[in-house]
Amino acid sequence: MFILTGRSSPTILSIRNTAVLLTAVFPCSVTASERPPKQLERMVVTAHLVPTPETRIGSAITVITAQDIEQQQVTYVSDILRTIPVLAVNQSGGGFGSLTQVRIRGAEGNHTLVRLNGIELNDPSGGSEFNFGNLLAENIERIEVIRGAQSALYGSDAIGGVINIITKRGSQGIQLNAQIEGGSFGTYKASGGLSGGWKDKIDFAFNASQFESEGISISESGSEKDDNRNLTVDGNINFHPLKNWDFGVTGKWVRSNTETDGFQGGIGSIDADNETETRQKFGRVFSKIRLFEESEWLKWDHMISANYSDNKRDNFRNKSLGSEFDGRNSKYTYQTNLLIDTSSFAQSHHTFTFLMEHEKDAVKVKSSFSDVDRSIQTTSYVGEYQLGLFDRFFISGGIRLDENDDLFEDTTTYRATLSYLHKETDTRLHTSYGTGVKNPTLFELFGFAANYQGNPDLQSEESQSFDVGIEQQFLNGRVSLDTTYYNNRIENLITGSGITSINQKGRTHIQGIEVAMRANILDNLDFTGSYTWNSNKDANGVSLVRRAKHIASANLNYAFQALGNKGNLNVGVKYKGKQTDFAFDPFFNRSIVELEDYTLLNVAASYEIYDQVELFARVENLLDEHYQEVYSYAAKGIAGYGGIRITFEPF
Repeated sequence: MFILTGRSSPTILSIRNTAVLLTAVFPCSVTASERPPKQLERMVVTAHLVPTPETRIGSAITVITAQDIEQQQVTYVSDILRTIPVLAVNQSGGGFGSLTQVRIRGAEGNHTLVRLNGIELNDPSGGSEFNFGNLLAENIERIEVIRGAQSALYGSDAIGGVINIITKRGSQGIQLNAQIEGGSFGTYKASGGLSGGWKDKIDFAFNASQFESEGISISESGSEKDDNRNLTVDGNINFHPLKNWDFGVTGKWVRSNTETDGFQGGIGSIDADNETETRQKFGRVFSKIRLFEESEWLKWDHMISANYSDNKRDNFRNKSLGSEFDGRNSKYTYQTNLLIDTSSFAQSHHTFTFLMEHEKDAVKVKSSFSDVDRSIQTTSYVGEYQLGLFDRFFISGGIRLDENDDLFEDTTTYRATLSYLHKETDTRLHTSYGTGVKNPTLFELFGFAANYQGNPDLQSEESQSFDVGIEQQFLNGRVSLDTTYYNNRIENLITGSGITSINQKGRTHIQGIEVAMRANILDNLDFTGSYTWNSNKDANGVSLVRRAKHIASANLNYAFQALGNKGNLNVGVKYKGKQTDFAFDPFFNRSIVELEDYTLLNVAASYEIYDQVELFARVENLLDEHYQEVYSYAAKGIAGYGGIRITFEPF
C-alpha cells in the first residue's frame, strides 16, 4: 500500500514550514554538509485515490509511524492524535474507554471520517461519528491524517478531514511478539501477534490485545470507580497468486465493557451504576489486477472491494438492559487507475482514476422510548486527475456525484490541490481547495432518544474550505518547518433546537494557522512540535464549544548510543488552551461555561536487556494536572505503568 524510501524517521511528519529561530534553537548541532537526512520521501495512501509521494500532495497532511507509537507508549489511538496540529480531542471522563471525540480544524466530531485499512468506521447509530474510546493503539503501522474538506474523494462525513489507520502486514518468514504491562488504577494489558510470509505468494499478520482497568470516577463530583475491559482482535491475510494479481482479507473485532455515570441537570455528571457493552466488527475483502506491468509508460489497475462495519451498543442501568443500538455500514466499490508516463515531454506524468461505489447505512434501535429500523443508500461516482510536470509542479482535481435516497438532495463536491517544489532552496508551496458535505444522520432525521424528535426536513451541511502553506527544509533536510493557513465556511450547520435539530441559517466561519516542526538534531536525538491557532464562530457569532483557540505539543526522543542504542527516552508535552462547553440547569436550559487550560507532561523510557527482550515504563501527567476536557467529567491524575516486550523469529 505504501513505500518508504531512505532511512526511516521516528518523527511525526506534518505540513511543515515557515522559518527563522532555527539557528537560535539549534545553533551548532549540524551543518548542511554533514550526514544526509534521515527521511527522504515516502508514499501517502489517503491524500489521493492512489498512493502518492508526499512532496506531490497539496493537502495538509500528518503521518504518524509505528515507531512514534512505540516510543511514546500510548495506549489509545486518541493519545497520539493529540500531537497532531489542529486536532481537538475531548474525552467524556478521563477514565478508560469513555466516549472520545476528535474534531479537525474546528469542525464537528461527525465531520471527521475515520477509516481502518479502507473500512469506514463511523457509526450510523452514533450520529455518524466514530468513538475513539475503544480503539487501542496496537498493531498499527501508520496513521495518516488529511485535513480540509475531502468529500470529493470520500463523500459525506469528511468536511473536516480524514483519519486513516493502517495496520501492520507480515514479511518473509515467521515473526512472533508479545508484551505485558501493568500500572496505576489497577491497569493491566497483554497483547501478542503472529505475522509472516512465504515466497512472495502470501503475507499475513494477526494480533490480539486484552486491556483491563479499575479506572477512576469519570464524574467530577463522584467517587465510584468506572472500570473498562477491552478485547481486540485484528488481522489481515493477502495472497499474490500471480505477479499482477492480489487479493486479500482484513478485519477487526472489538468487545468492550465500560462503566459510565449518569447526568443530572444543574450538576452534570454524577455517580450511577451504568454500563455500556460494545461489540464492533469491521471487515474488507478486495481483489486487484495490474495490467501492462512490463510497460515503461503505461500502467492500468482495476480493483474491486466489499467493506462492512457493525457497531453494537447495549446500555445497562442498575444491571438492567435499557437500550440497544446497532449501526451498520456496507460498501461495494470498483476503482480503476490509469497511469501514463510522458516524461520525454516536460517530465510529465498523468494519473486518471475513476471510482464507483454503493453504500448503505442502517440503524436498529430498541428501547423503552424508541423502536427504529431505518436505512439510507447512496450511489457515488468519482473522478480524479493528477498531473506532474518537471518533477516539481504537481496539481490534481477531483469531482464526486452522490445520488442519495429521496430523503435529501443529490450532491456534487469537488477538490483541487497544488504542490510546487523549489528544489534549489528546499522550499515547497502547497495549497488545496475543496467543497464538503455532511448528510443528516439517521438520528437527526428520525430520532431515537428520549425527549428528542427527528426532523426529516433537514438539509445536508455544506462547506467550502481552502488552505495554503509553505514548507521549508534546513540543514540538508535535518530540520523541516511547515506553516499553513486554513479557512472553512459551513452552511446549513445542523444544531440542536429544543427537542429536535434544525439547519442554522447563515454561515459558520472557521479559520486558523497550523505550525509543525520536525528536527533530527543529532543522529540519536529527534524533536517534533506543533502549534495551532483556531478561531471559529457560528452564524450567530458564538464560539463553537470544545474547540480550544490554542493547542500545542512537543516531543523529544533520545536513543542512548552509549548503550548501543538499546535504551530510549521520550519526553512529551501537550498543551490545550481554554475552551467552552455546555452546562445545563435543573430544567435542562443550556448555558456556556469556560474550561481552564492545561499542560500534560509524559515521560517514557525503554531498555533492551537481551536481544529482542525489552523493558519499558512511562509516567503520564507527571505534573499531576487537574483538568476537564468535557464539563463535569474528571480526568486522570499522575499515573505510572511498566512492562516487558518480546519479539522473535522461531524459524
